[in-house]
Amino acid sequence: MDKIKSNYLRDLFKVDKELIIIFLLVVITGFIFFFVVNQLAFLNFFYLPVVLAAYFFGKRYATSAALFSILLVSVLAYTYPTTFVNSMGSDLYRSLDLLTWGSFLLLTSYAMGHLYENKEAAAREVNKTYLGVIEMLSLVIDSVDTQTQSHSYRVSIIAGQIAQKMGLPPNEVENIRIASLLHDLGKIGVSCEILSKIGKLSANDLQHIKGHTQHAVHVLEPLGGKVNALLPIILNHHEKFDGSGYNAQTGEKIPLGARIVAVADVYDALISDRPYRKGLSPFQAKKEILDNTGNHFDPDVVKAFDSIFPKLDVETFLYPRRMNI
Repeated sequence: MDKIKSNYLRDLFKVDKELIIIFLLVVITGFIFFFVVNQLAFLNFFYLPVVLAAYFFGKRYATSAALFSILLVSVLAYTYPTTFVNSMGSDLYRSLDLLTWGSFLLLTSYAMGHLYENKEAAAREVNKTYLGVIEMLSLVIDSVDTQTQSHSYRVSIIAGQIAQKMGLPPNEVENIRIASLLHDLGKIGVSCEILSKIGKLSANDLQHIKGHTQHAVHVLEPLGGKVNALLPIILNHHEKFDGSGYNAQTGEKIPLGARIVAVADVYDALISDRPYRKGLSPFQAKKEILDNTGNHFDPDVVKAFDSIFPKLDVETFLYPRRMNI
């Protein structure tokens, strides 16, 4: 219920950017016209929506806000000659004051918008580098275990679709997809002999395997920044809903991203060939997931997985292409 309410509120506030700006400008114009005596001085209030438009939306919106402000004030000054009168009381001085104000407003909108676009360009470049490093690490991870080539990529696809189906915000979906790409990073510290072992694993082998989630966190933690949001997902993706996982976390104490990756990870593992068994068919694997709802897996996550199951692109899993996060 809380999740539905959260999604409703998020959709409710997805208002058109232009409408927000126009609303602010009209409110400011009305306030100056009806409630302010020294109207010329209060024209500086128009800088507020212009600066906000530049900061949040960019140069085009900021410039549009400035031009619309100038148009509003010009129409008001022309229609009501007694507005925006300065101490000199001259129409010429009033026109010069309005022209000076409008010029500075337009200049400010352009400059602030330009700074915003430079900032966004730098952020995109950093994000491109970040995703490039993630992609490289993902390829390294899959190369460690030759029996599970492209496993991380496929898990990221499934987990991303589940997260979208559950209505999570885009930034959370992205974090879950990226965490999926790195969820097996800790296997780099596990020997190939253990990973490719055909027979039953010893207790010591199991301890090595179980340590791969913590090892991944130790590797990634020093990076800080955006990576910090991925760590709880990676650390807990082997937790089970009933508490029988690696660290005995239960229910909703397990991060939602980790619960989503757990379903995607197990499903892809079930349909993949391993040294000790042939992979199951997609429908057999789906049945395994459904049969373990409530003990191994979060029922809400399984419900979302069941919904997206018919849309899973088998060819994507068999012939993975370059990642497009």
